[in-house]
Amino acid sequence: MSWSLYRWVWRLESPLHIGMMPAGALNRCRLYVPAWALWGALTAEIARGQATGNSPQYREVGGKLKQDVRFTYLYPAEEVGNGSCAWLPRYEEGKGLVWQREDGQGILTNRQMRVRLLSTQPGTAIEPSSDTAADGTLREVEYMLPRWRDNGSPLFLIGYLFLKDQAFDHDLWAIQEITLGGETRYGFGRLQRIYLGLARDCFGIATDLSRSQPILQGPECVLAHTRPEPDGIEKGAMEIVLGWDVGILRPVADATPHWVPGSRVNGQRNFAIRGDGLWEIDKIT
Repeated sequence: MSWSLYRWVWRLESPLHIGMMPAGALNRCRLYVPAWALWGALTAEIARGQATGNSPQYREVGGKLKQDVRFTYLYPAEEVGNGSCAWLPRYEEGKGLVWQREDGQGILTNRQMRVRLLSTQPGTAIEPSSDTAADGTLREVEYMLPRWRDNGSPLFLIGYLFLKDQAFDHDLWAIQEITLGGETRYGFGRLQRIYLGLARDCFGIATDLSRSQPILQGPECVLAHTRPEPDGIEKGAMEIVLGWDVGILRPVADATPHWVPGSRVNGQRNFAIRGDGLWEIDKIT
């Protein structure tokens, strides 16, 4: 059993809303795409592509993806020379959450990053009987812009793909565009794939591809929601990980708060990537 590792790059073609805890009437947006959102979008694309007259087998395809494929989160990236470079989160003493470019050539506070990436759009529900705004439904939706606000260059989203024994090769290679996130009925969330190729590491983190799950060796910060373990994380923040499933907001793993991306690892530890895209400390040394 072995895994193959690929780096893939997507270009954002329309506004993207990846929801997080709201603030009053503002539906806030994350600055990254969690693995479970990516898994859901790819499950839908593959199941529809495989359907031949019957209803798409979403549950079967989704279960096999969790078994044979692992996804990292997708992080925002910008053009650098002839390629693209991701911005990654990390918690710093006295600064809180900051974002650093993966080549080490830039660092921004979380507020500065949100200013570069996000905008808002007002909305409301309309009462059919009167064709007026329904009471209590006025809101604003925060979303990622398709271009960086300060320089107008395209916004890319970069992540990594782990494939077990060449599983899903044909299906995944055939997908050139996906739609994910919220507000898709209004044209949000279109991503165009522009690169997919073999990689040696994962965001600069060494990997062990010979185990039953991909292992990330000695990262300084976690880059996915991570199951809490005693003394596993030095500093960061925690939240319960929720995702939409058949119209219901459910815990992705369980109701236990998980460390958020950017939380700093305590010491030298390895992490396994689970089928749901969450990380957990590898207990095999």
